[in-house]
Amino acid sequence: MSSTLSEQDRRVDGSRHAGDRGLLRAAGRLVGTLARTVGAPDAERDGRWTRTPSETDPMRRAREGAVEVEVGPGETVFDIAARSGVSAASVLALNGLGWRSQLRAGETVLVKPAEVRRPTTSVADELHRHRVGVDETVSSIAQRHGVATAAVLLANGLSRGSTVRAGQQLVIPVPNLRKTGSGAVTLTGEMLENARTILEVGWEVGVPDDGIVVALTAAMQDSSLHNLPFGEGDAVGLFQQRPSRGWGDADALLDPYAAAVAFFGGAGSGVVAPATGLLDVGGWEFMSIGEAAAAVQRNGSPAAYGKWERAARGWLHDLER
Repeated sequence: MSSTLSEQDRRVDGSRHAGDRGLLRAAGRLVGTLARTVGAPDAERDGRWTRTPSETDPMRRAREGAVEVEVGPGETVFDIAARSGVSAASVLALNGLGWRSQLRAGETVLVKPAEVRRPTTSVADELHRHRVGVDETVSSIAQRHGVATAAVLLANGLSRGSTVRAGQQLVIPVPNLRKTGSGAVTLTGEMLENARTILEVGWEVGVPDDGIVVALTAAMQDSSLHNLPFGEGDAVGLFQQRPSRGWGDADALLDPYAAAVAFFGGAGSGVVAPATGLLDVGGWEFMSIGEAAAAVQRNGSPAAYGKWERAARGWLHDLER
């Protein structure tokens, strides 16, 4: 008997180490998401949310404006989310479901439509120049054009603390991107490596794909996915995080891996107030991608980040293959 058990243990142990790495990462993302977004008991996660929300229910506000969507034959939560233009995590949370919950054709689930916002900034499609006006600074010029201050400094060979004069012409950068025939954006070189680092950290932390997309859009907007040693004030790195605002040590933030860990936040990230990582933003799963990125980066222009969402989803798809 003991010999049989020993052989069985060895077989189990061997199979445990023979799993595909990609499947383990996918499982990690799903488990991490479930732990953060769905806290209901098993009985509630496996069935529809049937309780009437009370006035003090924290989900009451989240469900305001939600509509009922009928489940079609063979449809999953992911199918419902895709055709509704929302994240799967938000559908799960709204309905008290878990990742393994099964939907039946003909039943209804709650979906909160994504809010459509008009861009508040005008962003050029191509590289162009800006003539500096009276009292303008690099920061105000960057904000006016919806690009990162660090990107303007980099494009013009300037450094932190550089001043500009009225009448001077500055290059307003558009990231060095190459478009394929299908219109998709392709990353190369340092940008590709930094995007891959963000993805790896997202997998390790266990955030859903939407969280990784948020991080990619933030890094694209604020540093053009470059690990910059300078920026506005004391900001540095991929996400232009400022040590003086609780993001951590400047030298550490110049490590793309450490910067991504800080961006996602949560326990063990080292982020302290007033900085707030993505996992520390309550209800980020119900925000648009631009709103979630702006909440982390403390930026009042969600549209500036949101404009990268489509490209970021394409990068995520390519990197996961």
